[in-house]
Amino acid sequence: MDDLLITAVKAVQSASQICQQIQAQLVHEDSLTKNDRSPVTVADFASQAVICKTLKEHFPDIPIVGEEDADSLRQEENETLLNKIASFLPDWKTEEILDQIDQGNGEAASLFWTLDPIDGTKGFLRGDQYAVALALIHGYKVVMGVLGCPNLPFEEESADGTIMYASKGGGAFARAMNGSRTREAHVSQNSISDTVRFLESVESGHANHGLQGQVMGKLGDRAQSVRYDSQVKYAVLAQSMADVYLRLPSVSKPDYREKIWDHAAGLAVVEEAGGKVTDMSGKDLDFSSGKKLINNRGVIVTNGKLHQQIIDMVNE
Repeated sequence: MDDLLITAVKAVQSASQICQQIQAQLVHEDSLTKNDRSPVTVADFASQAVICKTLKEHFPDIPIVGEEDADSLRQEENETLLNKIASFLPDWKTEEILDQIDQGNGEAASLFWTLDPIDGTKGFLRGDQYAVALALIHGYKVVMGVLGCPNLPFEEESADGTIMYASKGGGAFARAMNGSRTREAHVSQNSISDTVRFLESVESGHANHGLQGQVMGKLGDRAQSVRYDSQVKYAVLAQSMADVYLRLPSVSKPDYREKIWDHAAGLAVVEEAGGKVTDMSGKDLDFSSGKKLINNRGVIVTNGKLHQQIIDMVNE
């Protein structure tokens, strides 16, 4: 691995471990209700601070386009929230936490990182699946991606979570969260005549489940549903545990466009594992328009073999 990838994996691993602590303490022990979003907010900010600090120490000139900023944390009414974040970063001064979070306020350029410090709010609050997602974009193309999946077992009945990482032309890999084992990742070889496993969210959001259901209906008994939250879906597909992931715009939100940090890291991992990622019309995802995929509508992710047939079914 080159220095960029080594640093990215280290940053995501450190952030994932802190998120595990926060999920265990604030979600499980305190038995907080799903309406209380403070645990995921603490994890979002802590994760972004840790990753930004690591990246900036090694590559200070590469901007970071993250999801969070520290403006709200500087307000007096959020002092309790800031203190909770600080309790999970005991060696940090308060101002350092705020400054490192704000390192994620960079602008998209010819070379930049994009970061989603916690992808999968509802999964996190249920004590279930979520992802820490970091990608490097160069020349408006994703060239590297790392997915921290703390609750995705590295092996069956294993307590270790999974880190997925990939770089352009270097393949995709899955590593146990504790760093003890690594294996190469490959997508499935299922074709349209086989069982086709469709990834769906555990809870519905702005994806169009009705349209996905119609596509699955065309395959009859050959279509199966596999449910995961967040960009963990990309990690699952890259390891042959599913075949298709559709992110289709809802009828109620026809103008919705995806955020770049919700797909960049996953795209890198799936494509290097042999899969394919495009929009609904088969166009490559365009990362040249800032924080949103303005020039793409919907996202279709497959093992590659199924790709054109799934696009045809969606557009019928």
